[in-house]
Amino acid sequence: MASPLSCNRVALVVLLACGMVDLPADALAGPLYKSSDLRVDVALTSWLTEGKTRHSFYNRSALFGNPTSELDYKDVGTTVTELGGKMSFDKRTFQYFVRGQVGYGAVGGGRLVDDDYVSAAGATAFGTSQSGAHRFSRTHSDLSGSHIWYLNADFGGQVEVWQKRASLGAFLGYQHREEKLKAFGVGQVECTALVPSNIQCNPAGTVTNINRLVLTNRAKWDSFRLGVEGEARLHSRVSLDGRAAFLVSWLNNRDTHHLRTDLKQDPSITMTGTGIGFNGETNASVMVYKQLFFDIGYRYWWQRVGSGDVVFRGTTGDSQPLPLNEFRSIRQGMTFGLRYTF
Repeated sequence: MASPLSCNRVALVVLLACGMVDLPADALAGPLYKSSDLRVDVALTSWLTEGKTRHSFYNRSALFGNPTSELDYKDVGTTVTELGGKMSFDKRTFQYFVRGQVGYGAVGGGRLVDDDYVSAAGATAFGTSQSGAHRFSRTHSDLSGSHIWYLNADFGGQVEVWQKRASLGAFLGYQHREEKLKAFGVGQVECTALVPSNIQCNPAGTVTNINRLVLTNRAKWDSFRLGVEGEARLHSRVSLDGRAAFLVSWLNNRDTHHLRTDLKQDPSITMTGTGIGFNGETNASVMVYKQLFFDIGYRYWWQRVGSGDVVFRGTTGDSQPLPLNEFRSIRQGMTFGLRYTF
């Protein structure tokens, strides 16, 4: 997130920009820049994001807890570079538009937390050092490398209001998003299953497979989105805009557990399901030259699958589908960039 000093600098840029060019007062009535009935915007944006993904499942065994296993990918920092474009067709007080963005960013780091649970019966059967239902194992792994990318495509319309000083609109669109994460090393944080058994783990404090790739996660989301948006022109060179969209999403997640010799490696586990999501963002725009704008804002994406199927792809055959309890992904952060209007 931006520091207070950074925000002060941004505010100074806005104030300075507001005094750079002396435009007539009636520039508030209509878009900041409008040359014809067809308007084209091209934007280059950076999204300073932090993300997290969590998923869990139940193996339907009386010896294990519900959830049986939960993986939490935390503090996944990524700087995304996004190229966007928008074409607006002006029909007096009503506009149609088509819009698209494509973004890509390399993962800068993060942490994977892997938790496993037993039931009270399982604690007795496996001889854990703690009785009752509990988490018997927790490990940490470092996230390094890999990437995220996405594609948005929208079609919509907007109408001018408030004496043409603002606009309200709605849109229908499609989004494809992928995140690929790689985890290295295994650090044992907790373990109550020290006696030889099917769930035996290393003593707490043990670190193994240093700098070795232990897990690759690749999540794909395909979504239809329905949204609303609005813009308000506060000054002849300054405007605020925002949009919010509801998503219906389809998940296809593939995990490869590189240390599991009993599982296939292409992938080891699949997770599928249908869920919902939300995309929201708000921006402030400043005209720094006749057709050039500086944009700064905040963006938040959330998606969740509340139920689905998990399949373990063993070397001797696939398992029956097991219940996916939850798969949730959040990515949020500041945006800034330049936009040029033709």
